[in-house]
Amino acid sequence: MKKNKHSVGFLSRLFSNKIFLVILSVVVSLNIWMNINMSDYGETSYVVNDIPISITLPDEAQDLGLEIFNSDDLVGSVTVTGNRSIIGRLDKDDIQIVPEQTDSLTSAGSYTLSLVAKKTGGISNYTINSVSPSAIYIKLDRTREITKKITNNINYTIPDYYYGNVFLSDDEVTISGPESEIKQIDSVVVSGTVKNKLTETVKKEYKVKLLDSFGEVINTSDAVTITPSKVTATIKVLQMKNVGVNIVTQGAPTGIELSNYYSISPSKVSVAGESADIANVKLINTDAVDFSTLQNKKYKLTQNLEFPDNCIDINSINTVEVNMDLSAMKKKTLTISDFDIEGLDEAYDGEVTTSSLEVTVYGIESQLKKLSNSNISAVVDLTNSEVSEGSKEMALTLTIKDVNGCWIYGSYNAVVKTSKK
Repeated sequence: MKKNKHSVGFLSRLFSNKIFLVILSVVVSLNIWMNINMSDYGETSYVVNDIPISITLPDEAQDLGLEIFNSDDLVGSVTVTGNRSIIGRLDKDDIQIVPEQTDSLTSAGSYTLSLVAKKTGGISNYTINSVSPSAIYIKLDRTREITKKITNNINYTIPDYYYGNVFLSDDEVTISGPESEIKQIDSVVVSGTVKNKLTETVKKEYKVKLLDSFGEVINTSDAVTITPSKVTATIKVLQMKNVGVNIVTQGAPTGIELSNYYSISPSKVSVAGESADIANVKLINTDAVDFSTLQNKKYKLTQNLEFPDNCIDINSINTVEVNMDLSAMKKKTLTISDFDIEGLDEAYDGEVTTSSLEVTVYGIESQLKKLSNSNISAVVDLTNSEVSEGSKEMALTLTIKDVNGCWIYGSYNAVVKTSKK
């Protein structure tokens, strides 16, 4: 097919015309400019997200100490329409979501509130179409805080001659949240079962459980906080041993079998400890029975037990009862006048100015007959005393020598005079 030479020539001349090309470029530029501007100013929809839902409680509710307890975040979104160049600048600070009304929020309870959106920023020439969610569920209540002891319900088994005990990293928990939920809590427990038989100490973490008055587990809302929510249980497993009790004495008569004069109840106690700690424990000592306070009478004494480090009293005995019968003993009074001084600073001279003292002694009659002044040593020990010039009353240490079955009753002092050399 042959081209029309006339048409081709016309187009060639047309596009060679400078005036035509100028007009054509103006028309094309104007069209592009109008399309861009018409697009910017056209109506369009836009969703503004993460807008906080603002709820202001009435004064009456605030006076009652009511607060909002919600497990979900109080946020929503708003759909708007308007000019593209305007709504594109909107953010969550330009719009507020609020309840339509809050007059009914005057007591503790659950409420459903219808929501509306309001323009709060400087941009206003757009339309709010919808709010999501359109309504929200809230719970009003007072905050309450309680502290509860933790009950240990951890089950485990151990072999014979072993002792086990559970120690919790925390003895109590603090629970706070809505009063209506806190009121349901009757007790707090940690519970679980260790399947294997234990022969050594183990540790395990347990979740704290809240129970109602029927012993049922309470599933609280996220508004309830438990501090701590977990505790570490140390199941301490120790070897057990039954050992005798040894009466420790101070100033007791020598050379006689004291056990003939007393009985202990209980005479044995159960102790437990790590194998290395308990291996050498043969006896448990009492605190000292001071014979300087005893006469020729019958006594019922309560003495504390002194357990070795790292060993425990399984039965929590803590004390034993000592029944002591000294009624067969006799009494003798001696007058002593020979005194010695020990531990005196070398820069001083010293002398006991007390001329004599009467000393009371109890013991077996046959031994008392042998006892004389020469059998009693009387010493003033200044080793740990501050010494200065002058006279001072000091404690005497009295001991019996060369005679058995006797003890000194009471405490005694003597006056010591010191002077610088």
